[in-house]
Amino acid sequence: MITDDKQTNEHLRSYINYYTGLKNPRYAVLVKGEWGVGKTHLIKNILKDDQKFYVSLFGLTTIQEVHSAVFVKMYPNRSRLKKILNWFGSSSMKANDVTLALGPLVGNIANALIKEKVDNSKTIVFDDLERCSINLEDLFGAINKYVEHHGCKVIVIAHDDKLNDELTDKKEKIFGQVIKVTPDIEGAFNQFISKSKAPIAFEAIKDIIYKSFLASECKSLRILDYMINDCARLLSCIPDKLYNKRLLSEIFVLFTALNINYRLGKLKAKEIESRNSVLYYVKKDTNADDIYDEIKENYKNHEVPLRLESDLLSNEVLIDTIVNGLYDKDKITKSIDNSRHFIKPESKGPWFTILNFDLYPTTDVDNALEELYKQFEEMQIIENGEIQHSINLLFMLSEAKHIDKTIDDIYLFFLEYVRKLQKNNKFPPADLFTEYEPIRDSAYGYGYWINDSYKHYSSKLNKILAQQQQIALRKRYPQFLADLRNNLKEDTAKFCEQISRNGLKDINIYGYIAILSSFKPHEFVDMWLSIDMTNWHNVRTALVNRYSGGSLHGDLTDEGPWLKFVKMNIRHRASKASGIDKLRISRLLIGL
Repeated sequence: MITDDKQTNEHLRSYINYYTGLKNPRYAVLVKGEWGVGKTHLIKNILKDDQKFYVSLFGLTTIQEVHSAVFVKMYPNRSRLKKILNWFGSSSMKANDVTLALGPLVGNIANALIKEKVDNSKTIVFDDLERCSINLEDLFGAINKYVEHHGCKVIVIAHDDKLNDELTDKKEKIFGQVIKVTPDIEGAFNQFISKSKAPIAFEAIKDIIYKSFLASECKSLRILDYMINDCARLLSCIPDKLYNKRLLSEIFVLFTALNINYRLGKLKAKEIESRNSVLYYVKKDTNADDIYDEIKENYKNHEVPLRLESDLLSNEVLIDTIVNGLYDKDKITKSIDNSRHFIKPESKGPWFTILNFDLYPTTDVDNALEELYKQFEEMQIIENGEIQHSINLLFMLSEAKHIDKTIDDIYLFFLEYVRKLQKNNKFPPADLFTEYEPIRDSAYGYGYWINDSYKHYSSKLNKILAQQQQIALRKRYPQFLADLRNNLKEDTAKFCEQISRNGLKDINIYGYIAILSSFKPHEFVDMWLSIDMTNWHNVRTALVNRYSGGSLHGDLTDEGPWLKFVKMNIRHRASKASGIDKLRISRLLIGL
């Protein structure tokens, strides 16, 4: 399929060989191309070390630094440098990574020497034109001096965009030839594969990822190299059951398409998360253009099948791998096992069959719909994600005229179902640990099916469910309060851990809900002062931790008034005491 094409950029090789053979060409050569296409690599391969003076312009800010950098490359031997510059004394001048010893006459004399002492026996190669901060007109003037005055052969390597924006007539007077580098994708691909950790294993996906890279329209060989390394890591996590061409194609075309566009800066993490969420479906139905439209169009034009909605790799896995560089084999395997290819529809519930109606005959969808109604009737659908999937799919079926219910009817049905769950104490409570707000536009790896005609209702579902979950949680406050009372008396260390906010979900179980306001302030202070005196400040420290970081203006707002009364009560207790007892109680207010 892929062969090493040595003819790619042969025009560059041929012209460079011709140019370097000229005695005094009196013009420079400009080599341009997109970022990462391998311009520097090509020039370094064409011109060996003994044929060139390679000078990177990266980070240089003055013309003097350019001349100094060239001078150092031409005279790298320190003893020779010393011989040339020994009459300057002990001052110094730095050029790139070499410090030249100069003296008090360093000014005009040194500058003149560095500019005029030029070796034109080799070609000067200036790289990274766009990465220096020197005015281009001044820089071209310096380059022209080497060409016109010193008879040097000069090659300049630059990025296309920089040239298009800033090169003017000055360029035409200096550069007698402009050559654009075409990335040798085939050759580089084969080379990167052969140097990978598992070149033999790559045979199963070699064609897939090569065609995907071409379809992406990316020209950067750097990104190609990164992509191959990432694919090698992902490949090592793929279970044997996925080794058939159709499934490997689905997973690696998706992975490479998102990987490449993320590295190009076209995709951000939040956009990867939204590929199958509310935003994706809304834009899909309203024909709004976004980055995914561009990606899909590119892959369609190259006849490479891309399933952006594929669930083989969950959004969490894609973020872990592409954004964070984490390849958790167990998590990847679990994601694949939970995909539509391997999971049985009944294991996820009837909503899953309805959501994937493209894959099932209408009779199966209708059977799933009947089962869905039955589960609603028996109050079996209680999880937030399952409720939102089910209701949004009923909205969709109503819009499609597949069911004899209006969208308003379904919304009223939802409200009644929520009341029914709450009345029968079947509503699952909100998570005790709410430091991080979970994404609410998808569940179980699938975005909710939301269209414009009912998105105003869809947006209310999560808010209403969240409110009901909070109500269900508050129903458990008496149980939580009893637990805290007991621990404050019997296991103060555990009490302190439970009310602290250190991000430990299994330990700080009451740290993120306003449960302490369920204590009467005087009762809490009574209990606090009744425990062993050596634990008083442990409780104070836990409270300080609890209320730091602005929590009283966030999820613990309801405890603000309560805390004021607690502090008033402590001050009152202190006022009734005297001497060291008064001081001891007063010190409980430190930091609160």
